[in-house]
Amino acid sequence: MRSPRSNVAAAGVLLVVTVLFYWKILLTNQFSLLTGYEAVNQAYSWFSFWVRSIQQGAWPLWDPYTYSGHIFSGEMQNGSFYPLYLPLALFRLNRYGLLAPALYHAMFVASHFLGAWFMFRLVRELELSDFAAIVAGICFSMGGFLGHIPEWPHLLNSGIWLPLIFLLLRRAMKAPGVARTVWYASACGLGLGLSILAGGLHMAIMQAIAIVTAAVFYSFRTDADAADRGAVKGWRRSALIVGVAGLAAFAAGAVQLLPSMEYSHQAMRFVGGAGVPASDRIPYRYLTDRLYAHGILNLLVAVPRGEIGSGETVSPYLGVFPLLLAGIGVWKKWRCRWVPYLTGLAIAAFAYSLGPASLLHGLLYVLTPYIWLAREADRFVYLADFALAALAAYGVEALFRAPNSEWAPLGKILKCLAVAAMVGLVVPALYAQAELSPWISLSLVLMVVSWLLFRHIVSGHTGTYTRVLVLAAILFDLSAFDFSAANRLEMSAKGANQMDRLLGCSSAAQFLKSRAGLFRTEVAADWAPNIGDAFQVETTGGNGVTVVTEYGRFMGHKDLLSVRYTIKPAAAADAGEVYRDAAWKIYENPQAYPRAWLVHDTLVERNPLELLKRLDAPGIDPHRVALVAARLDTSLDAVADAASEKVRIGRYESGAMELSVQAGGRALLVLSELYYPGWTATVNGQVAGVWKVDGALRGIVVPRGDSQVSLRFRPARIYIGAALSVAVFGVVFGAPMWWWFVRGR
Repeated sequence: MRSPRSNVAAAGVLLVVTVLFYWKILLTNQFSLLTGYEAVNQAYSWFSFWVRSIQQGAWPLWDPYTYSGHIFSGEMQNGSFYPLYLPLALFRLNRYGLLAPALYHAMFVASHFLGAWFMFRLVRELELSDFAAIVAGICFSMGGFLGHIPEWPHLLNSGIWLPLIFLLLRRAMKAPGVARTVWYASACGLGLGLSILAGGLHMAIMQAIAIVTAAVFYSFRTDADAADRGAVKGWRRSALIVGVAGLAAFAAGAVQLLPSMEYSHQAMRFVGGAGVPASDRIPYRYLTDRLYAHGILNLLVAVPRGEIGSGETVSPYLGVFPLLLAGIGVWKKWRCRWVPYLTGLAIAAFAYSLGPASLLHGLLYVLTPYIWLAREADRFVYLADFALAALAAYGVEALFRAPNSEWAPLGKILKCLAVAAMVGLVVPALYAQAELSPWISLSLVLMVVSWLLFRHIVSGHTGTYTRVLVLAAILFDLSAFDFSAANRLEMSAKGANQMDRLLGCSSAAQFLKSRAGLFRTEVAADWAPNIGDAFQVETTGGNGVTVVTEYGRFMGHKDLLSVRYTIKPAAAADAGEVYRDAAWKIYENPQAYPRAWLVHDTLVERNPLELLKRLDAPGIDPHRVALVAARLDTSLDAVADAASEKVRIGRYESGAMELSVQAGGRALLVLSELYYPGWTATVNGQVAGVWKVDGALRGIVVPRGDSQVSLRFRPARIYIGAALSVAVFGVVFGAPMWWWFVRGR
């Protein structure tokens, strides 16, 4: 039985190692993860909006600041319901009203620590040593896929759960009795559910593949154990585990999955420069992100990211010595139950990551449901890195325990490789050849270092000093090729610091927020900063990979979207700006439509595309007539003089809106707000229908006279999903307590 003190000591080692590894962003303010466009204008701006909403006492279901208002939880990568983000809301926002970058960095490092700790626990579950588990944890969390994705925290926060998922899956396979099997399988599903809630759908799909393939592998094992003599065994046990884990994962992630499934039928995604319905299978021609065949060599020789694959390729680099350890693990520990599986998983993941160049990629595209959602094939190196990190732990166990006599053949091979590496370093200098890339040169040096370490260990030096030396070599290797943090001064000098650009909008944002009334702003600039989520300025644009289909067609109608101001770079030649600073100019459109108005006539057009054409046709005045897809359930009154009619907006929040209306007759109140399922309305306390008007806006029928209109965003799918998620977490966590109470009595 492992003592709690040993766990605490190991956790302390991993925590110290993680903090020191990321010293640039934790211990200084000279480096930052927040200089690139996506990191600043997606993740960081979304976090700022999310934290601000939580601190104001409202869960951010609807985002009124981007895309003229849209469902914030529709896109999974926002991680709207990930519980581990809640501690961020305990800290005050900075002077710009944004999440403090230091807090963002701390979250990033904490996630890496969790990933290393989960991997440590898995390796200990595989009955390997503490030192082997620490090596595996470092390699998994700080190298490979997870160590090279600073722009996408949702992928990191989803990816860290796989070791814990695998640990619980293994316990379910070994558990005596059906009750414990079901409980561990449910807990495994909760781990997958947390991965879903973190927003990395790609990662959750890959983790589900790992669960299914591991269960199939387990069913084929030949060495029967106590579990096989139970009531459920073999294929039935594996099917039970996969089924229970799948149901638990769906229920745990339901609060995110259900609104995302609804949103996918309302939205289109942008792939390959084209927009396709988000619920449709992505055409194979657009699945072009892949690892090049020679990119697999990046496991051994680190090269720049752009040279190893197409699209958003992620480096699989785990370090030279860890790769050697993984090879030793396969060689020496093949008879261990999970080594063949991990080896096969790594090979299959690399084969799939080649994308259209791989037969496996095409076959799984056709045969595996929804795998096309993980459209970047190169991201499957995540599974390969997970497998290699675990195999490296087996390699550590073999290398530090096998006698010297067993290593002679491998020693000769490594000596030859080390000599070849030294020749590769020396010859270009002797013959005045072109200088090697500094990264390739360093990789060659690390090959020599790995050989020397190997010789030192097999010579019988396996004590504490050698283990510290091994950890130092691995950390030096991974740190040398860690490009997650950028030097802020260098990026600013190049004009490439997107955080500077976003913060440079703060004065312009304050000017806009000082203007009276409700209106929207268009940011007319390439690579537009996300001033909506960052500074609470309502805009027509945003930063994401999807957009509501109707809005994508409608967003050119600036008049109907109540666009009163346009922001342009200070270099714009247009005259007549109402605001100017060193970076931006602001122009006003005094003819912009109000946020709400009344009409007394409608035209029916069922075809959405024809409706937009008629909306632009001469003679159509949206101030007087509304285009609808179906006839209203009540007639409107004609009014000779609408001058006395008034609409006043009172309360306006992210998920609520209240208006006072004075109508000369029954009318249709048109709101310059995006129509979306889940918005409900009342008129004078009575439930009223919300109609889609002019192809994308909301409309509500109001009676003659004075009325009070109230709108609330109450999406049924989110509430149903929340009930499912809370229930499954409560049942799984409460079951052991209930069992302890019953047994205790």
